[in-house]
Amino acid sequence: MDTRLVPIRVLGLEVGDAHIIRNAGGIATDDAIRSLAISQRKLGTEEIVLLHHTDCGMTKFTDAEFVQELENEVGVPPEWSPGAFADIDGSVRESIRRIRESPFILHKNVRGFVYSVEDGSVREVSEA
Repeated sequence: MDTRLVPIRVLGLEVGDAHIIRNAGGIATDDAIRSLAISQRKLGTEEIVLLHHTDCGMTKFTDAEFVQELENEVGVPPEWSPGAFADIDGSVRESIRRIRESPFILHKNVRGFVYSVEDGSVREVSEA
């Protein structure tokens, strides 16, 4: 979601090389898994790259705080979880786990990375 991260530039891709699904925090929500399932099953993709970034806004609040804000403002809590997190590597690992465990994802070739908004570097997140 963050405009400081331009996936095709960061990953050295050309327009049309990849399906790019963006959301707050880059987390594997049910809707992201829905899009991945369609991408794989109907459009032929076989690999998944998760690309989170440093200085993420999702690390600057908690789910409980945001849910309470929304409930105070509109009168009801959301039916969804905001997905805030404190540990970026842990969030990448959790998204990898959710994707791999989903019965809707055919190809489990998933890797996770963190892009540094400070210096433009990219590092892979180990699974353990």
